[in-house]
Amino acid sequence: MFGRLWAAAALLAVAGGAAAQEQATPAPAAAATIQVGGVTLTACQPDLGGFCGTIGRPLDPAGKLPGTVTIGFEFYPHRDAGQPAEGVVLAQEGGPGYSSTGTREGYLRLFEPLRGRRDVLLVDKRGTGLSDPIQCQALQEAGEFVPAAIAACAKQLGPAAWMYGTTLAADDVAAVLDALQIGEVDYYGDSYGTWFGQVFAQRHPDRLRTIVLDSAYPTLGLSPWFETEWATARDGFEQVCRRSPSCRALGGRSLDRIEKLVAALRAKPGKAEAPDGDGNTVGIAVDAPTLFLTMNSAGGSPTFYRDLDAAARAWLDAKDPAPLHRLMAEAVSWNTPGSDPTAFSTALYVSVVCSDYPQLFRADASRSERRRQLMRATAQKQATDRDVYAPFTIAEVDTSPHKWERRDLCLDWPAPPKGVVPGTAADPKAAFPNVPVLVLSGDIDSVTSPIEGLETARLFPDATYVQVRNLTHITAITDQAIFVPPKGADATGCVAPIVLNFVRSGGDAGDTSCTQRIRPIRTVPAFAIKAADVAPATADAGNAGTDADLRLAAATAETVGDVLARYFVNSGGKGVGLRGGTFTFEASDTGHSFTLDQIRWAEDLAVSGTIRWDQSTGDVTADLTLAGVATGTLALAWNDRDMDAVARMTGMIDGRAVAAERIAP
Repeated sequence: MFGRLWAAAALLAVAGGAAAQEQATPAPAAAATIQVGGVTLTACQPDLGGFCGTIGRPLDPAGKLPGTVTIGFEFYPHRDAGQPAEGVVLAQEGGPGYSSTGTREGYLRLFEPLRGRRDVLLVDKRGTGLSDPIQCQALQEAGEFVPAAIAACAKQLGPAAWMYGTTLAADDVAAVLDALQIGEVDYYGDSYGTWFGQVFAQRHPDRLRTIVLDSAYPTLGLSPWFETEWATARDGFEQVCRRSPSCRALGGRSLDRIEKLVAALRAKPGKAEAPDGDGNTVGIAVDAPTLFLTMNSAGGSPTFYRDLDAAARAWLDAKDPAPLHRLMAEAVSWNTPGSDPTAFSTALYVSVVCSDYPQLFRADASRSERRRQLMRATAQKQATDRDVYAPFTIAEVDTSPHKWERRDLCLDWPAPPKGVVPGTAADPKAAFPNVPVLVLSGDIDSVTSPIEGLETARLFPDATYVQVRNLTHITAITDQAIFVPPKGADATGCVAPIVLNFVRSGGDAGDTSCTQRIRPIRTVPAFAIKAADVAPATADAGNAGTDADLRLAAATAETVGDVLARYFVNSGGKGVGLRGGTFTFEASDTGHSFTLDQIRWAEDLAVSGTIRWDQSTGDVTADLTLAGVATGTLALAWNDRDMDAVARMTGMIDGRAVAAERIAP
């Protein structure tokens, strides 16, 4: 469960039976308020058609602690005001710590084809977003789980530290449904939202018509060592290499090359500064623990799968550290929470982990005894399964920076109040409901592994398990983030239509064969300091360019691919090139447009111009100007969805007509 932080909100930073329930009275577009059940909602997202509301809940329903917590939510009425709603979609975000409302655009885009007759409800779990987010300032601003900051947060919260677990949050959501007089819902949860969905299903089975669990991990039988996540990450690099033509052509094993890099960094660690995905220069430790973080981040972003093999070869063979340093810097920043608790509450994350997840020590033990129990458990693991994280040691994993699932996270958390039993969010003796369940797993998702997804599906008597080839974490939202339908059109891509069909039909996933036809991650063939070191593109009909021109064309294609890959590790819409220059990008109706200004992937070739990525069709086109070792213009085009996509390049370099092709970057 390393990096369980990943959720749809992180990925999108770049970017019920109607008869059984009261339905909202559809409101005109200009309405300031609407009445839903017993609650008056106020317009709050006018461009999206949303209305906001709150209810109050006791902080401690058992009555032992005073205080209340506000539960905030957004409601999006169905668009066909002349017809009653056919149901309500309830979407829940993950983390834990993210707000569901923070991913509103992703959820609304996913369920857009159903919104004519279905309402959408987004409830922020207690301690997040609109629901009184927990803020422990030192912990929130630390950027990492510093033990002293965790201890300070524990002292600040006191017994209330145990009032933010999944069971209480699930009951809050049921209370919102009661207030809105909603009976059944079609539930969609991603990442921790799948854990939440399992708990909700046990506690409130009568509120569910269908359940979709995207990138799931089981509430029962989870190991505190989370071995399957690392196995998926490690083996994922080998799978990605075998599926990528340029990596497969190298022969040998990607893992052998990576293991050589681990050994080199272990023998001679260092420090460096490099640009992260947003172009900010950050300091990094260049060592084995940081490499573990980088590899383990691949489950949340395909950029790490794409770049690491070539970055390892650049480091080992070409003595070129820039690609590896940048990838490590991107991993460090990608795993750093922001300072805004309404976007992500670090304290809520800690509270849920300590309340609900399995630990290697007893929460009711003294702090000193907890440490002894943890040391004994670690020593036993070292003795019986020392290669659990191979090629890394247990110690290297434990000292990895920004490690979300550190086993000492809860050592200084308060002892649970009397009657509170940690790790019992789900009841192993209680049945899961006989409700249609769809469980989705990306087959290279190391955040919530495919094995965990299958184990989750086995908890339910009526579950369909679908493994999606070549996708990482959060399959349906990722599908929508990459494959954006034109305005007013039905869903494109693969996974999103499966989800929609499951909800429409009340439990039939339909034809899922497309999940085996999603194109593989195309790895970097090789990083190059000079454009002349790039393998030449293949000449096409009409080419008058030289071998050097064909190498420049190939280097230009790599420059374009490198910029597009930064999309998946970027949160602000701008960044820098590997060896200089800048780029920006912005959303369009059907995808994204990128503007390049003197981007240098190779240090002697500066590329400027525009890239248009039509995510509704997969078409990528670029019009570029070259400067540096040569001058000229090139146009590139390919379809990014093609299994074996080929980029075609035409233009002029130093006055010579160039027509060439090569594998798409």
